[in-house]
Amino acid sequence: MVLVGLMSDSHDNMGNVERAMEVFRREHISLVFHLGDIVSPFIVRRMIELRWSGLRVIGVFGNNDGDKWLLTRLFTEAGWFISHGPRIHEVGGKRVLVFHGHDGVEFTERIADSYAAGMGVDMVFYGHTHRRRVAEVNGVLVVNPGEVYGGLTGEASVAIVDLDAGKAWFERL
Repeated sequence: MVLVGLMSDSHDNMGNVERAMEVFRREHISLVFHLGDIVSPFIVRRMIELRWSGLRVIGVFGNNDGDKWLLTRLFTEAGWFISHGPRIHEVGGKRVLVFHGHDGVEFTERIADSYAAGMGVDMVFYGHTHRRRVAEVNGVLVVNPGEVYGGLTGEASVAIVDLDAGKAWFERL
């Protein structure tokens, strides 16, 4: 069983970022995808302080991420990776497309579903909408972990994905 963690839209909520990292540590996650809107570099500094041996983080920039230069530097110094999306990563023998999102909820979900239908990937992970979602589109698992921030929907969460089983579930923070 290969598990990965998904988080998105942390929007500088330090307490919930710490809780997210606790969930991932408890579940023995070694790879976390941050799907955008980290916002400020101090959040990445705290994630680095909380990391455990073997943890990797792959991020994509969101529409609210500020100092992309410093975010990139911090990720690089930690041995992690961040870039603009969409990007395809090979993880546990799966092709995973990651991106943040654009415009409104419906438009972003249509983009995610289009990527699932036409990009030759096994999974699509995205953020931006702050809404949790697990769907299957043309046999492709599509997941939005919701928001770490918790202030927009009132429900802070992350997702855990079993790459082998092609299943995802949410953990509340």
